[in-house]
Amino acid sequence: MNLIKELPIPVAGLILALLSLGNLLQDIHPYLRYLFGAIGVFLILLMILKVILYPQDIKNGFRNPVIASSSGTFSMSLMLLSTYLIEFMPDIAYTIWIIGICLHIMLMIYFTYHFIVCNFDISTVYPSYWIVFVGITMGAITAGAHGLDGIGFICFLIGFAAMLVTLPLVIYRYIKYSAIPDMNKPLICIFTAVISILIVGYLNSSPSPSREFSAALYSIACIFYIFAFYKLIEYRNLEFYPSFSAFTFPFVISALATKGILKINGPNFILSVILTIETAIALIIVIYVLIRYIKFLKK
Repeated sequence: MNLIKELPIPVAGLILALLSLGNLLQDIHPYLRYLFGAIGVFLILLMILKVILYPQDIKNGFRNPVIASSSGTFSMSLMLLSTYLIEFMPDIAYTIWIIGICLHIMLMIYFTYHFIVCNFDISTVYPSYWIVFVGITMGAITAGAHGLDGIGFICFLIGFAAMLVTLPLVIYRYIKYSAIPDMNKPLICIFTAVISILIVGYLNSSPSPSREFSAALYSIACIFYIFAFYKLIEYRNLEFYPSFSAFTFPFVISALATKGILKINGPNFILSVILTIETAIALIIVIYVLIRYIKFLKK
């Protein structure tokens, strides 16, 4: 019981990374997909138990804008989980996808009202805002598995519009308030996810994806990746915080974006090398953070 009580909400980011990593590695071996998927499902079950057994802890966490925004990775994880289950339990998979979409929309409404309309403070703006507003793009990535490409493309458009609004805001916040508490420093790695998730969402939901548009997005994504990787190295000696989850999914989705670009453009040696490097980096980071979480929860 103590394990469930102490399980931090930001672990949902690691869950999302594990499920995404499974998809990234499935071409290497299908069993890898189910290995990382199974670990993700186990953590999802623990999170559900935490919601049931300790609802007050969840409620208290949602008073913190960083924790509340990070929670969006849980609804995103449910959407992604549905693609694992569709082969075996299509009806249940579809239900889980709908629940994920509804939870994410509810989070968008809750977060907008409480932390933008009522209590906006530029100093509390972090890249985790993108989880709330751009994270709906996970609907674009997963909708096709349920035959809902039209809805998926709408999710992409919402995510893209949200990126255009929030990207200048987050950049301005980091310029104006450069001092960041150690516990929130890992969040800066979400920079490499904000464009990459849009690329994957666009390629998965657009009926006829444009190579030019995809290339333009990918160029920006590469710049953000280099920046985030530099910050990852800079923060490598940080004391462990639950926010370490922010190190994981961004690098996995970046590799998936490269994989998508490679697929739409055909064989390309340079992109293939980049994909191999990004996949290795994503695998190492996810396993490292998973081990750190295990050690953290043992204590």
